[in-house]
Amino acid sequence: MTELAAVSDDAPHLGGRPLVSVVMPLYNEAKTLPELLRRLATVADDLRAAYVFEFVCVDDGSTDDTLQVVQKLASSDARLSVVALRRNYGQTAALQAGFDQARGQVIVSMDADLQHFPEDIPTLLAKLDEGYDVVCGWRADRQEGVVRRWPSAAANWLLRKFTGTTIHDIGTTFRAYHGDFARQLQLLGEHHRFIPVLASNLGARLAEVPIRNIERPEGQSHYGLSRTFNVLLDISFLVFYTKYLDRPIRVFGRLALASLAAAAVILAVLAAIFLAYGVPVVREHSGWFLLTLVLGVSGIQFLLFGLVSEVIVRMYYYPGQAKSYLVRRASSRVSAVAER
Repeated sequence: MTELAAVSDDAPHLGGRPLVSVVMPLYNEAKTLPELLRRLATVADDLRAAYVFEFVCVDDGSTDDTLQVVQKLASSDARLSVVALRRNYGQTAALQAGFDQARGQVIVSMDADLQHFPEDIPTLLAKLDEGYDVVCGWRADRQEGVVRRWPSAAANWLLRKFTGTTIHDIGTTFRAYHGDFARQLQLLGEHHRFIPVLASNLGARLAEVPIRNIERPEGQSHYGLSRTFNVLLDISFLVFYTKYLDRPIRVFGRLALASLAAAAVILAVLAAIFLAYGVPVVREHSGWFLLTLVLGVSGIQFLLFGLVSEVIVRMYYYPGQAKSYLVRRASSRVSAVAER
C-alpha cells in the first residue's frame, strides 16, 4: 500500500504536503490508460517531496474494456480510485463527479487520451502556488487538424470578445484548481469547456501556462463539426449568464424597444404613403403591414417576458422573503409588562 492509503477524508494532508487530486473522465480509453497512469505515477513520485497524489478516474459509461482496465490498475495502486457512472452522461457530468469525489487541496483535471502530458502538471502546480485560483493550460501550438483548430479558435475569440475573459485557450480540460474553489463549481450541460468564464464570474484569479499538445495517439476524437453549433448556443447562454442574470430586463427590454421601434417606423411609412397617395396600404402592402403587426406583438412579448424574468430572478436571489403586507408600527404587550 502506498502512503496515500493512510490519508483520511478528514485529513487531506500527509506530513504537511497538500494532496493533489488528478481527475480524469474516461470514455473508451482502454488503450491509453496503462501508459497514462504509468506516466502519472512517475510525475507523482518525482513530486513526492512536495505533494501527495491521488488519481480519480470517472468511467462515463464506456462501451469497451475501460472499466475493467482501470479497476485492474486500481488493484495495484492505492492512489487510484474509480467512479463508474451508470451510463454515458457526457464529459461535463463525469468531470463534476470527479470533483465531487476528489479530496485534494489541489485538483488537476485532464483528458485520458494522452493528448495532455502528465509531465506538464508540475508547471500548473507551480503557477497555482503563485496565488491563483485556477490555472489553465494553453495549447499555444496545437497539432490537431484544421477541423478542430479553426472552430476552437473562433469560439475562443468570441468568448474573449463577449465575456471579457483573457484566457487564450478556454476549451482545454487540462487545468489546476484550488480544491475549495473547484468544489464550488456546479457544471451542467457541456459547460466543462467554459470553466474559465464561469470561474471568472465567481471572482477567481485566473492564469494560464503553455502546455504541449499532440494528435490523439489512439482511437478517434469525440469532437466534431456538429458540436460547433452547440458551442455557439452555449456562448449565447454564457453571455447572458455572466452579464445579465441579475438584470434580464436589460436584454429583453432592448429587444422589445428594437421591435417596437421597427414596427413604428414601418407603420409611419405606410401611413405617409396612404396620406400622400391614397394607396390602400393594408391591401397593396400587406406584407409590410403584417410585419408591423408581428414586430409589435413580438415587442410586447419581449417586454412581458423581461418583466416576468425580473420577478423570477428576485425569487431566486431572495427566496422566502416576500410578504403580502407591510407593518407601520407594532407594540408588544410583553415588553410593556417587563418595563413595569
